[in-house]
Amino acid sequence: MKENNMIEYVKNFFSELQIASDNVDSVRRESLEQSILLFLADETKDTAFDVYRIFFGTYRIVLEGSKNPFLDLLDVLSAYEERAATLIEKQRDHYIHSVNVFILGICIYAQNIRYRKSFQEAVLDDANHTENYETDNEEFFFRWGLASLFHDVGYPVEIIGRQIESFLRFATNADHDKNMGEIKAHLEFENFRRLNSIAEVIPKKEFIKEFYEQNNSSVYVDLLQPIDLLSQKIHITLSIPIEDIKNKLDTFTEDMKKYGFIDHGFYSAMIVLKWYGYLTQITGKSPMRFYTSIVDSACAILLHNYYRNVLQKQFSCGPLDAKKYPIAYLLMFCDEMQEWNRAGYGIIEKFRTQAAHANLSIDNDMFEITYLAERGILKQKFVEDKVKLFNGLLNIEEIFKGGLEIMCDTLDDVFIEARSDQAIPRPLLENMELLAREIHNDYIADQKRIGAPIHVAEDFYKLDPSSRYSNLRQAMNIDKKLQKLGYAMVSQDFAGEAIQKLSSDVIEQYAIIEHEDWVNGKLKFGWRYAPVRDNSKRLHNCILPWEKLPEDEREKDRNAARNVVDLAQLANMKVVKLSLLEKDA
Repeated sequence: MKENNMIEYVKNFFSELQIASDNVDSVRRESLEQSILLFLADETKDTAFDVYRIFFGTYRIVLEGSKNPFLDLLDVLSAYEERAATLIEKQRDHYIHSVNVFILGICIYAQNIRYRKSFQEAVLDDANHTENYETDNEEFFFRWGLASLFHDVGYPVEIIGRQIESFLRFATNADHDKNMGEIKAHLEFENFRRLNSIAEVIPKKEFIKEFYEQNNSSVYVDLLQPIDLLSQKIHITLSIPIEDIKNKLDTFTEDMKKYGFIDHGFYSAMIVLKWYGYLTQITGKSPMRFYTSIVDSACAILLHNYYRNVLQKQFSCGPLDAKKYPIAYLLMFCDEMQEWNRAGYGIIEKFRTQAAHANLSIDNDMFEITYLAERGILKQKFVEDKVKLFNGLLNIEEIFKGGLEIMCDTLDDVFIEARSDQAIPRPLLENMELLAREIHNDYIADQKRIGAPIHVAEDFYKLDPSSRYSNLRQAMNIDKKLQKLGYAMVSQDFAGEAIQKLSSDVIEQYAIIEHEDWVNGKLKFGWRYAPVRDNSKRLHNCILPWEKLPEDEREKDRNAARNVVDLAQLANMKVVKLSLLEKDA
């Protein structure tokens, strides 16, 4: 059985990545790396959310002080597919899945020089694309992160259509009369142009000018309409006549209605273009950044289903070459290959044998994967279908000369945690970084006050990456604990009256949650209870239920709760009651 090398591959990738916003301290790069490593150690919705949060915080494109709408949209996806799939036979997780797709693509980029060359030759033209990131590997990281983490955000549209049809079939089949055939349902839109348009914030001629002049096909399209942008990208990249592909995409919603299917990638791509097109204008970002990087990622999102279902069937496109469209190639590969730890929400999927984990080996010649079933055995047809799909969809040997090796095995039971999230305002990543620093400074001050030894660097920026990320994660967890108690941490300029002091009852409840989280974290990394603490053996005398914890140790957790309001203020934030926040909204 192959070892899972993903941690090593991720470290290889980040060792050669530079983030432009880091300047000299590498804090963002290290936070991104640590969030991914923690996700790989414990693939839950909590750790997945941290990856989303730090990526979209690093590449935030919103006005200063505004909340990040992309995170709220991802929350909607997570909650909706988990709660709304009761009537659907086949429905699986897409929230954790998208993070795994993101990480798998990073691993391939790190380990396979043929793919790296394909991307660099197709995208990194310094003379013609001065808007690209100049930092090492960041242009790939940005485009790939946007495509992979957002490729399924339109999935609720597909769920709705399938729910309606499933419910109506249930209702009409009560009489067991099959003479009239099956009932069909479809979605229909009024004013679809509202979705298929990008708001004109600055004069259109000014915004599109540079891109329009560089691309002759621009005369045939409207550069503020998502469908036209997708059509033009497919035309430029895959050499399909602009009139043909534009006509096909213009009537795609009618085709979905006629043939009874919904392509969520189509809606995901349009959402990305609509949102980023608007935000690019209001924030004064480069229009060329939008028309190159963002359109590239959005069209890859469209093609992750559309290429196989439409372009291959109706335009006779063969297996896609990576050198033609590297981001789309990688998204199709990783989306189809990522089959592990995908919770089943549909009626059938809940009881079907699923892959809980996967072991990978990736190099310049081979891609080897062993899917590990949580229980039972994955059918041989699963492997056969995968091999057939990849050979027809992608030019595999262009990247992996030795081809693919796909295998299955069985694993012991694995518990997969899940949670639901509310769409509430969240602090920006900058605020969380300030809070992390203040948490560390507060710790150092407390240790000095009581004369306790200090085993870490006193300067926050001289901490090792793991310790610094631990502080960042602790900062992000403060907001989660507050939410459980009916409070939230928001930016100073956000609506809602600031709480000056938490009540004694809230402090006690927060302290209990604080201790439980600490215990769970220790247990997760192999620590156990012992009467005498021994760090070298991962033994700790405080790994106890709250009721059995000594009073002086409880007081430490209460102090952490008492400090929350002050820490928030030091990080340019405030604590508010959720009930008041909802009224103001």
